Amino acid sequence: MAACSSQETTKKQPLTVQTALVDVGRFAPGIDVISRIESTSNVVMRPEADGRVVRILAAQGQRVKAGQPILVLDNIQEAAALDASKAEAIKNAVNAQRYIFLNEQGAVSTKDRDFYVTQAIQSRQQVRANAATLGYKFVTAPIDGEVGNLDSVKLGDYVHKGQAITGIVNNSSLWTLMDVPATQASQVRLGLPVQVESQGQPPVRGVGRVVFISPYYGTNTDQSSPNTVLVKAEFPNLTGILKTGQYVRNRIITGISDQLGVPVQSVMMQAQTPFVYRVLSLRQVLPAIKANPQVPDTQKQALEKMPGSTPIVVQTMVKLGVLQNNVYPVLAGLKRGDQVVVSNTALLRSGMPVRIAGMPPAN
Repeated sequence: MAACSSQETTKKQPLTVQTALVDVGRFAPGIDVISRIESTSNVVMRPEADGRVVRILAAQGQRVKAGQPILVLDNIQEAAALDASKAEAIKNAVNAQRYIFLNEQGAVSTKDRDFYVTQAIQSRQQVRANAATLGYKFVTAPIDGEVGNLDSVKLGDYVHKGQAITGIVNNSSLWTLMDVPATQASQVRLGLPVQVESQGQPPVRGVGRVVFISPYYGTNTDQSSPNTVLVKAEFPNLTGILKTGQYVRNRIITGISDQLGVPVQSVMMQAQTPFVYRVLSLRQVLPAIKANPQVPDTQKQALEKMPGSTPIVVQTMVKLGVLQNNVYPVLAGLKRGDQVVVSNTALLRSGMPVRIAGMPPAN
C-alpha cells in the first residue's frame, strides 16, 4: 500500500521543464553556398627561351621572392655574347669620346664624330639586348609566394619556351568563387560581407567582401550551371591554413536586423506548422480551458483545485524565419518576454500543468 501511495504521489507531480524568455536578438539573413577558393596571386612559371636545365635553385614548397631565380638553363653562348658586346661597347665609347674631343679642336669633321658616337650608342643598345637574352635563360619567380610541384623538371631536361614548369602561389589573400542560384542573385551587391568557413575540424573561419558579380549566367566556372551567377569575394588568409583549390562554406550576409528569437529546442512541428509551448499562469488560461468543450470535465475540475499561479503550457502556433546559430527569428505569434519551454517538449500537451526548473512549487 505504501508503494502504491508513493506511485500515485509521483504521478501527481507536474512535469519539470526548463524555459527561456523570448527576447530580441541580432539576425543576419544570408545566402549559403559551397565554393572553391583561389589565390589572388597564382602564376604558372614558363621559360621565355628553349634550353637545357643546368641548375635548380629552389625546392618545391619553398617560399621565394619576386625575381628570385628558380631554374637556370644552359647559357654559355649567351653569356659569351654579352661579354663580347660589353667589350665592344667600351671600345666604341672610348672612340666616341676621343672623336668628340678632336672635333672640338677642329682636328676631325663632324661627320666622323657622329659616326663614332652612333657606333657607341648602338654598342650600348646591343649590350642591353644581349643581357636580356641571357636573362631569359634564368627562370625567375614572378611574384612572392610558394613554389609548387617541381618534380616534372630534372637536371639535364630540355625545356621549351612557354612550357609550364610549376606554379608560384601566394595564399595570403584569397578569392572564394561562389555560384549563387539565380533565384537569390538579385540579393547580392558589391561590398556585402561574406563569412567563410572550412569544412575540416576544427573549422578555419574568415570574413571577406564581395568584389565581383558576373554579368553572365553560368559561363564562368567549371561547376556553374545556367541557373547560377558567379560571385567573387576576397578575404585575407589570416591563419595561412587555407589553400588554393580548397572547398569552403560561405554565407553572403544580405542584411542585419534585430528581431525576436526563440531557441531551436523550443520549436515543434505539427502538420508542417511550427509551434511552441508558452508558459502562462493558471489564472490566465483557466477561463479559456473551462470554455473549451474538447477538454474533459475531470481535467477542468482538477485544474480548478490548483493554485492560480500554477504554470500551464499552451500550444502556440508561430511564424519563424530561417534558423541562425540555433535560434529562429520570430515573425509572428509571440511577444517579447513570453516564456517558452525548451525541454521535455515531446511529453507536453496544451493545458498541462508543469513545474519550472529552479522555481519553487506553486502554492
